[in-house]
Formats: sequence, structure tokens, C-alpha cells
Amino acid sequence: MKNKKSTWAALATIGVTAIAAGTTAVVKIRQKREEARKRAEQKRQKEKEAQSLKLTPEQMMVYNEAIRKFITLNNRIFDLRHYQKEVQPLIQMLATGKAVDEDSLTGIEEVDLLCHDIRMFVNRQLPFISTCIGVISEGDSYVDFVHGPINGKFDKELDREEDGHDVADGTPIKHVLKLGYYFPESTIAAYPVKSIVTV
Repeated sequence: MKNKKSTWAALATIGVTAIAAGTTAVVKIRQKREEARKRAEQKRQKEKEAQSLKLTPEQMMVYNEAIRKFITLNNRIFDLRHYQKEVQPLIQMLATGKAVDEDSLTGIEEVDLLCHDIRMFVNRQLPFISTCIGVISEGDSYVDFVHGPINGKFDKELDREEDGHDVADGTPIKHVLKLGYYFPESTIAAYPVKSIVTV
């Protein structure tokens, strides 16, 4: 009888041990599943955050078209470089997005027409470009990527003299003839462009 009791006790111990081991295994499996679920959720969250820092193909197309408009206006300003003094307010408006004083315009038809077109750009495309840059470059805006050193000093890294003469850094700039720019992730303006100035 003693033998049967010890056998039953041994079986009970084995049973309890097996149940405990099984319970431990179930708990560990559940913990691993929970950890895997959390890792997957974190991965999805990171992918979602990374995706939110990218433009959709449609947004990228509109972004590039708005940049194309900027480049066209910038080239038109350069084409009017013989009106150096008169186009400075237009360059300022295109560089900063701030409207110019209507009284500062000269009455020169080409300059006035360009002013109208720049004003349209500032009201329509510039806010979109700035928003896209904020998404792409985490908080930067349009003015962080457009260089117009009106009343500024020459910087060899950002500016070039109209005739290509070698100019020392820090030389006062007389007129800006064309803005420098770089628009991140644009296929239209893929490389930095220096501003063109006179000293």
C-alpha cells in the first residue's frame, strides 16, 4: 500500500509538474506573442511616420510644377536685369513671399506684368511649396531654400558675380539679378543654384 501511495504521489507530482510546465510554457508563448505584436505595431508606426514624411506621387507632381513656375519667374527677372534697380522689389517678393509696395513699381510694363505674375505665384504656389518642404525637410520652409542677398554680402558658396569675376567673400552686393535656390527632392531643381549678383 505504501508503494501504491508513493506511486500515486510520484504521479501526482509529475502531473503537477507537467501542468506547471505547461502553464509556464503557455504564459511564455503568450508573452512572446505579445512582444511580437508590440514590435509589429512599433514597426507599423515607424513606417507610418516615415510615410507621412514623404509626398504622394500627385503631391510631388504639383510640387515640381510649382518649382517650375518659380524657376520661370526667376529667369524672367534675370531677363529684365537691365532694370536692376526696378526689379529688386520683385526679387525680394519672390525670395520672401512678402508683397511689395505698389508705389515702388515704376510703371514699366514688363516689370509690372512680372510683378503681377509673382504675386499670383506667392498667393498660389508658394504656400504649397513651403508645406511640401516642411514635410520633406522636417519643419523648414520655402525661405530656407531660396537665397536672395539683397543688401547683403557676397558669399562664394551661395553667390556668383554676373560676369564671373572673382569676388572676395564679404564684398557688399549692389544688386541681385537672379535668386539662388535648392528645393529638396525635386526632380526639377535637383542641384543647388547660386544667385547671380553685381558688386
